[in-house]
Amino acid sequence: MVAGWVIFYLFEAINGNLFLLSDAQKLSDSFSMLSRNFTLQYACALVFLLFTALIIACGVKSGIERVSYYLMPVLFVIFVALSVQSLSMKGAEQGIAFLLKPDWKSLGFNENGLDIFRFAKVFSAALGQAFISLSLGYGMLLVYGSYMSNKDNVFSMVKSIEIFDTLAAFLSAIIIIPAIFAAGIAPTSGPGLTFISLPLVFQNVAGGGLWSVMFYLLLLLATLTSVISVYEGVTNLFIQKYQMKRPSAVVVVLGISLIGLTAVTLSFSGTWEIKVFGRDLFDLFDHLSTAYTSSIMAIVMSLFAGYGAYKVLFRNIGISSKVNSRFAKYYLFSVRYITPIFVGVLLLLSIYDDFK
Repeated sequence: MVAGWVIFYLFEAINGNLFLLSDAQKLSDSFSMLSRNFTLQYACALVFLLFTALIIACGVKSGIERVSYYLMPVLFVIFVALSVQSLSMKGAEQGIAFLLKPDWKSLGFNENGLDIFRFAKVFSAALGQAFISLSLGYGMLLVYGSYMSNKDNVFSMVKSIEIFDTLAAFLSAIIIIPAIFAAGIAPTSGPGLTFISLPLVFQNVAGGGLWSVMFYLLLLLATLTSVISVYEGVTNLFIQKYQMKRPSAVVVVLGISLIGLTAVTLSFSGTWEIKVFGRDLFDLFDHLSTAYTSSIMAIVMSLFAGYGAYKVLFRNIGISSKVNSRFAKYYLFSVRYITPIFVGVLLLLSIYDDFK
């Protein structure tokens, strides 16, 4: 559904309609109109979902690898261009300071010591974001890993993923935060930042029309690469477990996705009045994914790697990377004990904070 919003705003930026909304109230009203329009949201999201399904149906080499091969360089070119533009704006240094200077109170540190529940909530949110960004805890990396040969160097690839993912996250912050401060707008989060505050920023910079198109194109491409990973993971499940052909598996996953998309869009738009724990389905799934699902899956995957499949994992890792025994022992201890215990404590604190 969020991808549908991005598509809508990309076209609004291209045709210039985004710049007809000259103040925050008009932009807020525009987003409110979109969020209450079931048909428009659904149509935009459906276009995105069908395009994703088409890529997955083409297979790993002809679809996913080919798309990623061209998309990744384009993404980083746009990242760098937008980062330079953001940093060149007058007043951007305030945003840099906001971004890089730690706010210990927000982390739970105060004059009375440490608020453990506040710290756990912030850390869990950051952990959830990291899991989503790196596709951890959902089995996607296991699926992609199964496509690798023993000649591939696992740890070399892991290092590259760590570097480029961190760089992409940092550049994203550089693009947004300094620009927000330079425009004199209070920093927010979520849809308010992406679809209300940032359009105001683009209206106040030279060549704002071009920068807005580049930003929403960047956001769309980033969303596409993330959804492809999720879609491929589920598609692979049907191919391997139920011996389905790839096109058939893609159609099945598409059908499941359409059911979920329909329910979430109906709930979020207010067309279908349903609340669970005071949240519509979109907010509910977003909260569950960030606070609980990713943490639970991280624990499950750690225990699976540490106890269920460690012999196979270490045999394959050793073949591809020539891992020394000292590192292997540290890794095994980490996935068996450190990761599940640490994430489990955070999970319990988050549950207590939600229901206290």
